[in-house]
Amino acid sequence: MSNGKLRKQFTNSEIQSAITEAEGSYTLAAKKLSELRGLTISRELVRYWARHLDTRRKNGEPYIGTSVLDRQIREEMDLRVPSPVDDEKLLDTAPDNSRILNIPDQHAPYQHPDALEFLADVASKLRPTRVINLGDETDGHAMSFHDSDPNLDSAGVELEKAKEFIQALAKMFPVQDVCHSNHGSLIYRRALKHGIPTQYIKTYRDILFPDGGGEGWSWHERIPVILPNGDKLIYQHQSSGDILNNAAHERANIVQGHEHGDFYIRYRSSTSALYWAMVSGCLIDRKAYAFAYGRLFPKKPIIGCSAIIDSAPLLIPMPMDDRGRYTGKLNGALTL
Repeated sequence: MSNGKLRKQFTNSEIQSAITEAEGSYTLAAKKLSELRGLTISRELVRYWARHLDTRRKNGEPYIGTSVLDRQIREEMDLRVPSPVDDEKLLDTAPDNSRILNIPDQHAPYQHPDALEFLADVASKLRPTRVINLGDETDGHAMSFHDSDPNLDSAGVELEKAKEFIQALAKMFPVQDVCHSNHGSLIYRRALKHGIPTQYIKTYRDILFPDGGGEGWSWHERIPVILPNGDKLIYQHQSSGDILNNAAHERANIVQGHEHGDFYIRYRSSTSALYWAMVSGCLIDRKAYAFAYGRLFPKKPIIGCSAIIDSAPLLIPMPMDDRGRYTGKLNGALTL
């Protein structure tokens, strides 16, 4: 349904009421309007309607038509100049690597339905001093380079749902380092393929936190860490080739995501050093259509997360019942 036809489904007072009740949050207002008519209304569309209402006056007061407003909006647009600091956190925080919680691939909005509850329980026990996200925080199924399932949401609807999870995760962990990843960066990869320069694309923060927030989040190709015992550690979304060979080459331990069906800590020793590598599964909803491609894979997704406590790696599987839901009991799964 076109913008014009969608607009005719709502009165001015219904739109203004939704915005007022949402206390100015266009995301919440869009949700209210969607529920009111059983339609899918985006946050951007509500913001546009709100601006039109703000500039429209009746009873002899100035009136700005839609075409005039559209022209004004285009004229006000600034071309964003990419900067190396675009993806850095906006908060001044000093990392404490004594107790690091690692969040593996979430693929929002196709994350495990109990992912947030599980992470909250893990955090209450671990009391992490730092949180590192291994990437694929969003899925981008509708924009995939592979065939997408027509029964799933379009790219815009999928993103709106993914943002709900990401913003809830940010409330739980407001300071977070995130690894660049093949799914998380799909919009940039798509743009590159079609010759669209980065000046035309929003930053991660602007995409995921359009109404503000995410000031403590930063995105990195790789995250180097010095552990309390002096060991070097590298975080990255995925490795090219054997992960332990990469650890030996880098002379550092490695933690990575990407491999949903792997959940391990492996060691390798040379005559001069001991290295380890850790892969900690994922936090996806393995029943989601988005992962139907893996139904014949012998290695099924392993749901859990991991941590580095006092320089030692730790795997934390999610305890689940026979329905695949979190049992809410970590005592038997997490021993410190």
